[in-house]
Amino acid sequence: MRWAVLLMVVFSALLFSSEVVLTSVGATDISFNGFPVTMELNFWNVKSYEGETWLKFDGEKVEFYADLYNIVLQNPDSWVHGYPEIYYGYKPWAGHNSGVEFLPVKVKDLPDFYVTLDYSIWYENNLPINLAMETWITRSPDQTSVSSGDAEIMVWFYNNVLMPGGQKVDEFTTTVEINGVKQETKWDVYFAPWGWDYLAFRLTTPMKEGKVKINVKDFVQKAAEVVKKHSTRIDNFEELYFCVWEIGTEFGDPNTTAAKFGWTFRDFSVEVVK
Repeated sequence: MRWAVLLMVVFSALLFSSEVVLTSVGATDISFNGFPVTMELNFWNVKSYEGETWLKFDGEKVEFYADLYNIVLQNPDSWVHGYPEIYYGYKPWAGHNSGVEFLPVKVKDLPDFYVTLDYSIWYENNLPINLAMETWITRSPDQTSVSSGDAEIMVWFYNNVLMPGGQKVDEFTTTVEINGVKQETKWDVYFAPWGWDYLAFRLTTPMKEGKVKINVKDFVQKAAEVVKKHSTRIDNFEELYFCVWEIGTEFGDPNTTAAKFGWTFRDFSVEVVK
């Protein structure tokens, strides 16, 4: 009888455990605070490494940890090693939707789209790193890569050493809720005409931790102005598709061969107001 009870307890623990762990490059779908999200251990520019890393969801929060050394890059000239992340919607590079029905959506039809994130990050040895959110704006809703005529829009809440690519072309002020208080925030705006049009908003007072709530549409509307002024390859921005909202940490530079860092996302939610 005691063994039967013990087996039932073990079975129940396995049945109701919501912990999901990735220990190598890969992705899996989870339900984070009731929202369909994909978490991805994404070292897109790393050819090989030694050490330990994991990305874990315990039912309440998502945590990332890395202690890497002897890192060898796919592209040694790149300033970014990878982007361990979560995403909500359709990620073109993965050809995968986390389970969000209304995404992708044409930019002209994008509703007020509020994203809340409670985060903290840490790192050692002055590691080049950011805490960045982003979307891909594409010509069709089911692309599996991006190229000329598409756009990337990044929103950087924190950066150390690592800076956005391209050139600073503008400044932007918008209201963001920070730790429950609405505040006017200032952002530097960067643009680069690479294989696709790259835009980045960098918060001028970087936040290593905090709970933030933004209306993504504010940044998309400002990006439309920047594209109109600086892009030579996009003339129908409003007709393109807003695909996804990604959140993670880019890290590394061409000289980074070791990286010890991590982050915790304690809360994530989305509010769509049509």
